[in-house]
Amino acid sequence: MAELFTLMICLYAASMLAVLPIRNNYEKSIRVGHAFTTLASLALLAFVVEAVPTAIRGGAIDFTLAGIPFHVDGLSLVLCMVLGILGLATSLYSPRYMESYKKLGRGWVYVILYSTFVLSMILIVTVANLLWFVFFWEVMTLASYVLMIWEHNEGHVRKAGWKYFVTMHITSTLPLILALALLYAKTGSVEGLNFVSLSKLHLGAVYYLLFLMGFGSKAGVVPVHFWLPEAHPIAPSNVSALMSGAMIKVAVYGLVRLTCFVMKPNEIFGYIVGAIGAITLTVGTLYALKQTDAKRLLAYHSVGQMGYIWLGVGTGIFFLAKGGEWAAFGAIALAAGLYHLLNHAVFKGLLFLSAGSILYRTGSKDLNKLAGLAKLMPVTALFTFVAAMSIAGVPPFNGFMSKWMIYQATFLSRNVIIVIFGIFALFISSATLASFLKFYTTAFGGEPNELTKEAKEVPSEMLIAKGLLALLCLLFGLIPSSVVPLLVSPGKILSGSDISGWLTTTHSLIMIKAPGMPAGGETVFKPLLFVIVFGIAFTVLYVAFPIRKRIYKPWTLGEPIPMGAYKMKASNYYEPFEEYIHVLYHWGKELSKLGGRITDGVSYAYLWLCTKLHEIADATSRTITNAGLAYLRSARELYLDEFIFAPFVKILRGLGFVLGEIRVNASLTLALVTLAIILALVLL
Repeated sequence: MAELFTLMICLYAASMLAVLPIRNNYEKSIRVGHAFTTLASLALLAFVVEAVPTAIRGGAIDFTLAGIPFHVDGLSLVLCMVLGILGLATSLYSPRYMESYKKLGRGWVYVILYSTFVLSMILIVTVANLLWFVFFWEVMTLASYVLMIWEHNEGHVRKAGWKYFVTMHITSTLPLILALALLYAKTGSVEGLNFVSLSKLHLGAVYYLLFLMGFGSKAGVVPVHFWLPEAHPIAPSNVSALMSGAMIKVAVYGLVRLTCFVMKPNEIFGYIVGAIGAITLTVGTLYALKQTDAKRLLAYHSVGQMGYIWLGVGTGIFFLAKGGEWAAFGAIALAAGLYHLLNHAVFKGLLFLSAGSILYRTGSKDLNKLAGLAKLMPVTALFTFVAAMSIAGVPPFNGFMSKWMIYQATFLSRNVIIVIFGIFALFISSATLASFLKFYTTAFGGEPNELTKEAKEVPSEMLIAKGLLALLCLLFGLIPSSVVPLLVSPGKILSGSDISGWLTTTHSLIMIKAPGMPAGGETVFKPLLFVIVFGIAFTVLYVAFPIRKRIYKPWTLGEPIPMGAYKMKASNYYEPFEEYIHVLYHWGKELSKLGGRITDGVSYAYLWLCTKLHEIADATSRTITNAGLAYLRSARELYLDEFIFAPFVKILRGLGFVLGEIRVNASLTLALVTLAIILALVLL
């Protein structure tokens, strides 16, 4: 099985090398590069399929490549499945979509960054050493930053990208490096940083705090979510799909891996993670409700849906730590969080690709201006409807099934606080539905207007990519048994319990009673039966009450008012509700201003540090270069010495030139220095 994994890495590397000879041809480099990334995604999915039986049995696959240890178990495979699915969809979607960015050129650079970004995430979720984990984490951050600011000629893009870059290094990379430094000092060797070795140590509460901060900020949970609604909308939509669908999920993987497998599940930590999840799902969704920019609305929903995932994971950690009979219950709760992680990757990836399709054909993502696209882009409208119903938790789509598990895990917990968290989650699901009613009806409902009347369906490659994700929204909802056994495997390892009596995974998803409850307390939902009953009821009602299309024109009292003026705009939806909770929005705005001032202060300090590091490196390189030039001028007759030292001096002189060129982006210096330090430690 390791051969398939190696093949996947080679294919991603091939995608980077293949575009170099054709770098002057934008379209060709994009198509050739993504042909290789498509094959790489298929190789990754083949690896997942082969490895799943081992993971379900509680086993793992261990191997070493280029001296790097890898450990692939059920938790790793869940994330590999996410990356394989989204990698395949975006690789199919991107060649035509990236035509919109041809004026910016550098197609070969985009392919290299794309492959680096996806491959770094795959390596993060499979590597078995903390040092390599942090190294690939920084590679992921740097690649995502450059992809995010692809339209760097726009001022708001550079500003949002800068906020992401600084926030990630201060609130995400820095805590992880601090944890790495403390553990390296404790173990004294790189081999001691292997996850197996670290799991034998007794690690204190400070590590829970560092990991919570490092992974929470990358996941975009409240209160370190402020970068996400700014960052995701500015990226190309295919990159947004990867960032929202995969990158923030990698942070969940890191949280579970390091706090549950390397360390031990902790009840207090589980409470904290669950509480953060409940707050995040509430704040993120309520802010999404008032957005009128399609991609910004989706970005806030990324925050909200991460709250659901953290709620499920936090509940699982709490009960796993409680032990006894409750450990099996915790394994199911953890599986619920992972189920929503997988489902969110699928439907949010589809939503971002749909938003990209709208932008591709209309040039706009303003819901106040869009209208009537269902008549002009019917297939995109259908796929968007599937994704909207999925994220809203409407049966029988996949979002309902994972939310159903999360609700059960919280309501059956017999813990008052966790039950309250579940009530928040249930209420907010209705707000999610309301939000996507606005999203869908404003963009696709009504008649085409001046902006949208020339729109047409997107190319077939883009439709195939979206159709794949739409199909999975149905598959994971109708047949949960296709994925639930894998999702349960991490909890089975952590609990050490046989949970076969707690959860059955036939076509029905059944979660049995919590410990101490009387028999008959199980809850059952049969998605296929629901579809049959609902389908029959709908057919009967449709035949009994056929739909007759009538067009009514409003009475304008003779005034020449255009019909388009009667269409409700996105900004008009839910105005009474927004007014009712205006206190939340007001305090959110004030806190955002305060956070902005803090962020600006930290950013200036960060920039000052970057600039100083740059100046030191620049001065050092220039000093060495001048010394070398002086030596060459005074010792021209020493041809042997010149032969030895001249290339070295040229390298230093070139380094000084490069450092001088990147003065405007001095922040990159610190990122590259960070990578160099980590790499040096790896090679020691």
